[in-house]
Amino acid sequence: MTPVLLCIVALATLFAGVGSYAAAIPRGENPRLPIAVGLSLLVSLGLVAVAVALALTGAGPLAVVLPVAVMLLLSTGFLLFVHAQRKVPRDTLRVAVGDPLLPFTAVTADGAPFHSQALAGRRVLLKFFRGAWCPFCQAELQRFEAMRPALRSLGVEVVALSKDTPEAARQHRDRDGLGFVLLCDPELEVIRQYGVEHRKALEVSGGPEVRLFGLRVGSRPRFRTMAAPTTLLIDENGVIRWIDQTDDYKVRSSAERVLGAMATTFGVRPTEAPHELDIEPACASC
Repeated sequence: MTPVLLCIVALATLFAGVGSYAAAIPRGENPRLPIAVGLSLLVSLGLVAVAVALALTGAGPLAVVLPVAVMLLLSTGFLLFVHAQRKVPRDTLRVAVGDPLLPFTAVTADGAPFHSQALAGRRVLLKFFRGAWCPFCQAELQRFEAMRPALRSLGVEVVALSKDTPEAARQHRDRDGLGFVLLCDPELEVIRQYGVEHRKALEVSGGPEVRLFGLRVGSRPRFRTMAAPTTLLIDENGVIRWIDQTDDYKVRSSAERVLGAMATTFGVRPTEAPHELDIEPACASC
């Protein structure tokens, strides 16, 4: 196999690994260790290393092989860097199961003031998320949107809060067709109040956007403070009945886990859940 062909295979292997992982995000399949990506990186780097070695012996054009090798090394370094930033702090949470909802104020996507008193007497799934730019958040909120018939059958409404501005929240709502309430906390007051602040988290937003498998991905990495992905289930009495918080921002609750928690909490099963979401309450502990 010629060095140029080895480079082509290396690039195809890398794209296949990253693509397979990206395709799994909308389905909620977010493994802690993206094995497909890891294997594709190892194989592609091995192939390009062989290609460089052959090119150095004169078996192929080094001017073509070297740029591919540099691109693969940079891509590998960036992916490993992003993966290294996956950890989310969980020791700062200021609420627990059985606590009342902490009163808070925020702003809706339409710029209107919002007070938590508006949630009184309602069952609520309150989601703190990183932002509209985050592909894992995009996928999770789209799943929540798909789950709304099942949630309505349990009398549960979704409210999602991030540090996004109202303008960004409106764009997010319209872009992804979200029908539930998006709340904005640009100064992170509510996020800090609940202890779900993630300091110096990696945000990849701005710049040219790429659309992958229905998700928007930015191109400008920077460190920002934002919400750690956290889900609170609140009953009609304003009491927190279930908390779900991961230590890896890539790992989110599946629809089965969320609906299972609700079924366990409220003692009934969703009556309008699609077949694939027809789960047993025991899944709340899986």
